[in-house]
Amino acid sequence: MTAGACSRGRRPRPVSAEPTAGVADPGPRSSTAARTFAHCSCWVGRVVSAIIALLIVSCANFAPPPAITPALIANARPDHASAKDLATGRNLFVSRCLECHTLPSVTKHSPDEWPTLVSRMSGRANLSASDQSAIIAYLRAASTTHH
Repeated sequence: MTAGACSRGRRPRPVSAEPTAGVADPGPRSSTAARTFAHCSCWVGRVVSAIIALLIVSCANFAPPPAITPALIANARPDHASAKDLATGRNLFVSRCLECHTLPSVTKHSPDEWPTLVSRMSGRANLSASDQSAIIAYLRAASTTHH
């Protein structure tokens, strides 16, 4: 046997691009499949990139609400709120408001706007009157504190 001959003594048939009689044309080979795969990969890559970008943007804007500091306590004097009231208000603000939406920056609204906003959302957050007062005192004090 010679090199390239098959086990029965025949030479391998050359592979041609021409269809053979009686054999169905298998259609385009890898070029169409490669283009389809490349198109899908490109589309999937774009979707994944968009999701990652959205996550980065949403996380980048998140800053935790300010802690209870002497400056924040001083700003709460007009509302007669103690450090304990402010801590309760901060905890409620973080836990209850996050149930429905991301936390807004405490400086997004003025001290005079927070009572209306908290009151408007208190039904959905199931806040008692004392919960509302604590959150409002915290937000009013925090919105005027320079961080």
